[in-house]
Amino acid sequence: METAVASSGRPAAPAVGRAREALRVLGTSVTQIEPVKRAAEEDLGLALDFITLDGTAAQRRGALYPDTFDVYDQWFHDLDLVWPTASLQPIDIARLPNWGEVNELPRTGRLGPVAARALGGDPSRRLWVQLDGSLGEAQTDRVSMVPTVHNADGFAVVGDIEADSWAAMLDPAYAGRVLLQRDPAIGALDLLLAMGARGELHADDIGDLSQEEADSLVARLKEALGAGQFAGVWADEADAIAAMAEGRAALGSLWWSGAIKLRAAGVPVRMVSPREGCRGWFGGLSLSVLAEGAPRDAAYAYINWWLSGRPGAILAANGAYMAAPDAVRRHLSDEEWSFWYAGQPAAGDIADPFGQTIYRKGELREGGSYAERMASVVVWDTIMTEHNYLLRRWEHALGL
Repeated sequence: METAVASSGRPAAPAVGRAREALRVLGTSVTQIEPVKRAAEEDLGLALDFITLDGTAAQRRGALYPDTFDVYDQWFHDLDLVWPTASLQPIDIARLPNWGEVNELPRTGRLGPVAARALGGDPSRRLWVQLDGSLGEAQTDRVSMVPTVHNADGFAVVGDIEADSWAAMLDPAYAGRVLLQRDPAIGALDLLLAMGARGELHADDIGDLSQEEADSLVARLKEALGAGQFAGVWADEADAIAAMAEGRAALGSLWWSGAIKLRAAGVPVRMVSPREGCRGWFGGLSLSVLAEGAPRDAAYAYINWWLSGRPGAILAANGAYMAAPDAVRRHLSDEEWSFWYAGQPAAGDIADPFGQTIYRKGELREGGSYAERMASVVVWDTIMTEHNYLLRRWEHALGL
């Protein structure tokens, strides 16, 4: 169910043909925060209408209702489901003067000296629009989505829990205190990594399960549910934040944006970078197929702004990296860059995008530098070949 409305207060699905002044941006709370909206409107002179939904609801809207948005702000792996519906149009690189700021990770799936590519759906596999309209790795003059925020995620722990392995998510010692993400493109990978850490699953490729391997995964999910392992299975990050803030959950699936909100509220949370490696994700911006004329011009201006550095600097303080790190550096102080990107101890107190102190002088962000964190990714959020089969079985197990 779609639980959010546009930030303007109007319904999130405006009527087709209604006179509009605002650029409609469909996305999630990971990027759609007030400081970003305020900065974009200030820099661009545009009015923005943020349509903020949970990931699954945004994906459904993006795939089925291109008349209700101009810009789609979502995950790269979602393109495997959304692009075939023809709800998005290719983005012309010639209209992206800031394209040169994009680093090599989304272009190639690698960063620096890292030779091997992680499993799953790294953005390079679906970045370029091919001559036949499909998506692939061969470079062209059009892209499906302009890469923006990304990260290497582990899991969150609250309090004095000592855990450095994905195995903790299935540890009976934490029964009734674990959170799991509902989207199988994300949560299934967390569970697979936990099973692998406990020696409970032997899959050829955890980024692309066979039906038999999916059956094994779902059987383990049902077992864990039956044993009361999970305090909750969440779709909206706000629910995960509430569960951890209220003490109903002690560890589990959480994004860095959620961890930052908890730290700002004084909750003693940390993000574990598991010894088995992290799960990676990548976000970006796409264009509605129906955006044309002035709305399309405004959309291109907004997309280019995301590569200008300022939004990346704002979202660095929310725990996210940006695909244009050199541009971001120009908008951060040396102390902020050293903390967020270089992995150095805080030279002074570090604030979130709303000005709340979240790290004190001398504290470290978990996981090391940008290069170290992204090199730790062993699998990317992904839409598997057997996604529809997995989705049906996964949701049935969850009673959805």
